[in-house]
Amino acid sequence: MASDILKIDGLNYSYPGSTTAALMDVSCAIRAGECVCLTGDSGCGKTTLLLAIKGLLRGSSYRETIKLSVPSVDDGSSTPIGLVFQNAESHILCTTVAEEVAFGPENLCVPPEEIALRIQSSLQAVGLAGYETRHVEQFSAGQKQRLTIASVLSMNPSLLLLDEPTSQLDSIGKKDLCELLAGFKNCGYTIIMAEHDPRPFTSIIDRYLPIAGGRVGAATATVPEAGRYEPKIAVTSQNAAVCDTSAAIDLCDVSLSYPETGAVLQQVNLKVMRGERIHLFGRNGAGKSSLLRCMVGLETPDSGRVALAGIANPRPVHLPGKVGIMFQNPSRHLFAESVYDEVAFTPERMSAPSLETARAVAEALSLCGIAHLADRTPLTLSFGEQHRVALATVVAPQPEVLLLDEPFAGLDFPQRLALLNILAEMPGRYGTTIVIASHDELPDRSWADRTLKLDGGQLDETGR
Repeated sequence: MASDILKIDGLNYSYPGSTTAALMDVSCAIRAGECVCLTGDSGCGKTTLLLAIKGLLRGSSYRETIKLSVPSVDDGSSTPIGLVFQNAESHILCTTVAEEVAFGPENLCVPPEEIALRIQSSLQAVGLAGYETRHVEQFSAGQKQRLTIASVLSMNPSLLLLDEPTSQLDSIGKKDLCELLAGFKNCGYTIIMAEHDPRPFTSIIDRYLPIAGGRVGAATATVPEAGRYEPKIAVTSQNAAVCDTSAAIDLCDVSLSYPETGAVLQQVNLKVMRGERIHLFGRNGAGKSSLLRCMVGLETPDSGRVALAGIANPRPVHLPGKVGIMFQNPSRHLFAESVYDEVAFTPERMSAPSLETARAVAEALSLCGIAHLADRTPLTLSFGEQHRVALATVVAPQPEVLLLDEPFAGLDFPQRLALLNILAEMPGRYGTTIVIASHDELPDRSWADRTLKLDGGQLDETGR
């Protein structure tokens, strides 16, 4: 039997200023070469446990309860533990792909010729060979996630920690990642992953450790109930009566290309009626984000015309109060000192009366289930809570059009359904037209009035 590579005995941890323990009396052992999956709802402590193992939490007393046994490397050219964060953008520091993968080995003083080999092998392992000179900001969210894995692999860790590694990956990306991790496991890596949906990895997972309320339950060889999920049908109400005959979104022959990648959109035509709910489906890198950015004027199409909320060829300056867009990374939305100030920003910018602003903010906070967070600093919240704050910021102005780019990343399945139910109220309440862009099917298949697939730069309607 393999020896233990990691042993945790009686781990307790509370975040500074918090009266609630994030981890309580955690004890477990991880054997060398096995793959263990941490399961549980958002906020249960999965990420905190990974951060504790890596030694990234404030305070040193908890570290005495964690014992790591890995082969030592005398020249310091490797790191014993590699951690891939849930939010890929918080991981990325450099401009180009090669620089990002080289960053870790350079800080370990690895010789340049060895760094070059590590860049090549790490990018090959995650399917990004040939992208060495690409600017990282030109990557899709899924590509950024693979890049972060490569940047950790380049430091040759013995223990690999993955926090929600599939949150930005489409079905093919998940399959590729599973094959990638299977190869790592065969090479002797020990893997601990925190994952809401472990189904793609059942073939390589040896044990599941359920976590609830900061406590780790008994290990099991089968997927715990919290990890079993099937999309629901007919949870939300039908929406046909809300729609009217005026177009909220009107795209005609929109084409867009980038110098390094070529054509992204090819003569896209789309008309969305006021109050419609649209699911824009497509693989990582299909151009979903680019299409949304064209709609709001953050990208200028090479050809074609755009009309949004009755505005021809809109620019961001034209859209406050009329159009809300929620980007993939919620932290990009957040800058204020408190959640309340964050949500109030746009209504105040629109010079709304103070009483009207207070009413709109209170309604948005209540609708998104975050009224209890009004006084918290947004960037101290969990990833899922930040998502709901970002949603509240675009809901508060009661926009005519709401565009959501991968809004389910980092949310567990109950939270995804809760988000859809929030959005289901908006067409009837405000007359809002909603477009959700995602690489996964919706957790409620009946939510959308129409599903549109973006593939090869072109849109196809797949039906309800």
